Amino acid sequence: MPVRAIGDMAIFYGDKENRGMYDNGVWMHLLDIPWITRIEEAGLYKTVIRTLWLDSIGWSKEIKQKYPETTLIGLVYHPLSTHISRLSAIQQHAFIDDLEYLDGIMTLTEEEREWYSIAIPSKPVERVGLPFPVEVYEQKYGDLRNQEKEFIGLGVGAADNDRNFISNLMAFRYLQLNNPDLVGVFLSVPEQLMPYCTYWAGRLDNVFIHEREDMPQFYEVLSRCEFVINLADRNTPGRIQGEAAFFEIPVIGSDRLELQKELFPTLAVKPYELEGVVANAEFLLNNPEKAKEIGAKARKLLNRYDYKHSKQRFNKLLERMASD
Repeated sequence: MPVRAIGDMAIFYGDKENRGMYDNGVWMHLLDIPWITRIEEAGLYKTVIRTLWLDSIGWSKEIKQKYPETTLIGLVYHPLSTHISRLSAIQQHAFIDDLEYLDGIMTLTEEEREWYSIAIPSKPVERVGLPFPVEVYEQKYGDLRNQEKEFIGLGVGAADNDRNFISNLMAFRYLQLNNPDLVGVFLSVPEQLMPYCTYWAGRLDNVFIHEREDMPQFYEVLSRCEFVINLADRNTPGRIQGEAAFFEIPVIGSDRLELQKELFPTLAVKPYELEGVVANAEFLLNNPEKAKEIGAKARKLLNRYDYKHSKQRFNKLLERMASD
């Protein structure tokens, strides 16, 4: 007997409880929709957004076969460069096959949109980006922009990062030759990466660690950075670029990160282009007014990623799905 839908839309993350620690959990707040934790609940809604965890391959098929009337939208989570491309051939085939049961796909970057559009040409794919709660953050953290600048931010921690922290450190160490008083801080380091960061912090002068505990504490430290060096070698939106832009703090970062190219294009470098990193860093140190201009411009550009614009991109996907 078919299950009767009781709601228009919900989001499904699998059996993981959402407590605000997952980036894609933002869509629950943006669209004002409930969060479900069991496949059986999918049949209660007309549309379900499903986060495409690699360890949940097969769930799209299961949901669609049980509840064929439910519209199913896939929300890409894993960067192509550090996850899908490193799966075995069997896993890759299973992942692609499961995508065929979706009615549409949401990607975080333009590069991902291009990839999924070719990999699954029968499905509408829309780049929705990584939504940023600009208005909420303005109320909560806007005053932190007035903090005194005392650090150089070094990368940002993520347990599954292709982190390239070594390049951040080598550039910073070189800068210290002419600027011995510079103080670097590893930003938002999770517990899993503490041994790595502790090792290097113990071997370089004036390098410290900010261990991740909660977002307010992280933003308090970030807001005290003069600029950030973030050379992650993977194709992601680049959340730290958006967060730094909110505080009007320049980021010298990898051109593999989409928000780096959009918010700080003049400071974008290749992940291992350390001469370019050093040249940009010395420019920021020697031209504080120009650094402020770069930060202020990035803050204005960040409005493209507020909830209003994110919802418009999501609605565009719904329109494409309805027209197919």
